[in-house]
Amino acid sequence: MESRIIMKSAAASILILALLTPALTHAQIGAKAHPFPDTRDHTMVFTDQLPSTASLTAAQWRFIASHYAGTQKETLSWTKKIRTLNPQFIVLHYQLAVGAGKASFLDGDQWINDFDTVSKHSDWFIQNKEGKRLTQNTFHWAVMNILFQNSKPISGWPKYWVDTAEKRMRNNQDDGVFADSYTQDILMNQVTPAYSWFSKVVDCKQKWIPNLDLYGQYCADALHSQPEIFYYLPNLGGLVNSWDTTYYAVGDGGMNEGFAISGPGSYYSRGDWRLQLNRLLSLINKRKIIICQSYIHDNNLEERMFVIGAYLLIRGRHTFINMFESSTLSWYPEYTLPLGPYLHGPASNINHYWDAAWQVYRRKYLNGMILVNPGKQSVNVNLGRYYKLIIISGGGPVPDSGAPTGSYTTTSVESVIVPGHSSRALLY
Repeated sequence: MESRIIMKSAAASILILALLTPALTHAQIGAKAHPFPDTRDHTMVFTDQLPSTASLTAAQWRFIASHYAGTQKETLSWTKKIRTLNPQFIVLHYQLAVGAGKASFLDGDQWINDFDTVSKHSDWFIQNKEGKRLTQNTFHWAVMNILFQNSKPISGWPKYWVDTAEKRMRNNQDDGVFADSYTQDILMNQVTPAYSWFSKVVDCKQKWIPNLDLYGQYCADALHSQPEIFYYLPNLGGLVNSWDTTYYAVGDGGMNEGFAISGPGSYYSRGDWRLQLNRLLSLINKRKIIICQSYIHDNNLEERMFVIGAYLLIRGRHTFINMFESSTLSWYPEYTLPLGPYLHGPASNINHYWDAAWQVYRRKYLNGMILVNPGKQSVNVNLGRYYKLIIISGGGPVPDSGAPTGSYTTTSVESVIVPGHSSRALLY
């Protein structure tokens, strides 16, 4: 690629579309027509819910089809339109994993809600001793009865969840389900009335998590047993809670929400950052589909470089990234860093990439390498030879023209400063 790249040309779009169209031999679990593409030799984006049909220009439709591997929570007409442009485009159904409430779900082109039906089944809800249902404080959905006895659900809720998910996926022509709010992250000290399972660590580990593992496996098995072999991809949360014993590999992978950073301008401790990446490496080495989602400030280039750097440290066969601030229809030049394929598969532990001499994490690619500094202080690295340092600029929401604003340039360097909570990409 040229030393200065602005992803505007038709040729660039055609190239990316070719990369987004995988060979069917790469399919694992999931609808046979829409396997998740291979990410071993390039960065790929799986974005969150994209704008509605009416708000997109023709150029933006073409951009979506040629730049993203997939998205979630779209109407049937939206899905049909995008697949006229890219027949391999993946769309996931959205459904709460362990909750139910007044929020609507998509069924074809209709937004529906079935909470009145669900509410008729008292035993489908987790209740305290006084018979009061537990409610998630922020999002106001009820915590459902996912408990098992003798390896079988004790209520009708798990079967109802599976049956409705399958029906909606078929009506929407979806490839699988994104099961949101799956792990204890969304419940611990966040329910009313207070309940020991979600306030005391020992009770959560002994009472809730073992049942959550059984429930997740039940849902995954049910979806996989269908002719479509639907994906089951739960929201895995932040993956930074050291006491959490959840079996994260229960489905086909999932989303790590809060990847590399906990939020815009907010960074994990070094230990939590390593814990998160090690848990992701464990899943990636099991050939799981991983979506790394980060919420960023568009104008904070170092923050963005930190996220992409962490992604490049762990990228495997089906590892996707998504970062945005105000719009899910966003694109950043760091997505197109021309590092090529990695030289070796993902390590089992992030410490494998630690370079003690340079005091950064380093992973080699065919055309260069990525240096990542998760510390607070800048690190000055003497490279020992000349490299081309990639410098990004611009990026963010894709305008009506469908031409992203970001670009990058290169400059020759023999040493490089890697700021705290950032990374640097270097080409040979």
